[in-house]
Amino acid sequence: MTAILRFLDATLGRVIRHFFFICLRTYFGLFYNISISNKHLLQTMPHGLILATHVTRLDGPMVASLLYPTRRVLPAVHYNEYYHPAQYPVLMPSGCIPLSSPKSWPAEKRSERKAWALDKVTRTIHSGKLVLLFPGGQAKRQAREIIQPHFSGAYDTLKAIPDCPVMILRIQGLSKYDHSIRDLFWSFLGIRKGRRHVGISIEAVEGGLNTDVSLEEFNRDLEERFNAPPHWPGAEV
Repeated sequence: MTAILRFLDATLGRVIRHFFFICLRTYFGLFYNISISNKHLLQTMPHGLILATHVTRLDGPMVASLLYPTRRVLPAVHYNEYYHPAQYPVLMPSGCIPLSSPKSWPAEKRSERKAWALDKVTRTIHSGKLVLLFPGGQAKRQAREIIQPHFSGAYDTLKAIPDCPVMILRIQGLSKYDHSIRDLFWSFLGIRKGRRHVGISIEAVEGGLNTDVSLEEFNRDLEERFNAPPHWPGAEV
């Protein structure tokens, strides 16, 4: 069964992913002026975990589609989003990984689901792929990126794979809390408010993140890294 799924993923799945890639790149190209720094770093990663800021619901599709020509990235998404009838036909063939579980489930069932998700993420990384994880859990509702002390997705993954390469990915310009800068892409139609500028920065975490500390300390350190100024020319502080 596993061999059949791998064959379908490499054939039909690949065609579907390219179709989604073309659609998403067209959409983002029309409405956003996006720059990405250091995406070449992903090409030499044998496998790894990309920890990203979460500013809007566009984050996952935007990052995955823009990085697709460089390296296939598998986003980890919330259970409710993954199994939503309107999103499942897109997220499933794209290789997204469902995390968390409905709060209405019994504690034992939720614990089993969490263990399954961690195993899925670690096996995906061990197979030589890149997993995109949003440690904040939800799109931010304030100017700073906040990671709740009990959110353990990144911590548990790096505990399970201590030598896993880690990248920090920051998105600037997409959130309602960012200063909006737009180009004149649509000026030929008389529209002065054109595409919004969005910057995506990727940085390697040399030596990895320290998981010998408590979960709360780990999240505080990661939170500070997310809120640090991105390292690209002209970045806003």
